[in-house]
Amino acid sequence: MSMSSLKLYHSPSSPNSRRVRIFLAEKGLTVPLVAVDLGKGEQHSEAYRAINPRRVVPTLVLEDGTGIGEVPAIMRYLDEAFPERPLLGATPKDKALIMMWSGAPSWKASPRSWRRFVTPRQALKDVRSRGLTTTSRFRLWLRGAS
Repeated sequence: MSMSSLKLYHSPSSPNSRRVRIFLAEKGLTVPLVAVDLGKGEQHSEAYRAINPRRVVPTLVLEDGTGIGEVPAIMRYLDEAFPERPLLGATPKDKALIMMWSGAPSWKASPRSWRRFVTPRQALKDVRSRGLTTTSRFRLWLRGAS
């Protein structure tokens, strides 16, 4: 497969796009880049929706027109399609360790981002203070929480 048959739709300022571009550089691959201007909302255009119905970047488009639009999926595809320099592990053990450690940044960020859901009484207080109503199911859940 020729790398020129692939296209990477990306945004220069997108952290996820940057991850794929770094991955490509580490593998020594050059893929044509197509910039998507997120500031102008180009990802919401009908043309881009045909490429990626979820309208996210980056998206790797294969020779047959298939669009792959998640960073881990793009990396896995590239690593397997161009196996000369495996970056996601060559053995089952290496692959498992790389997968385990690649999730570590999100594990460390999760508790802070989920804090409002860990303290449900505070969440309800916040909702009420804004004059919003809650569902009875949520209120029942809160009564069971301490």
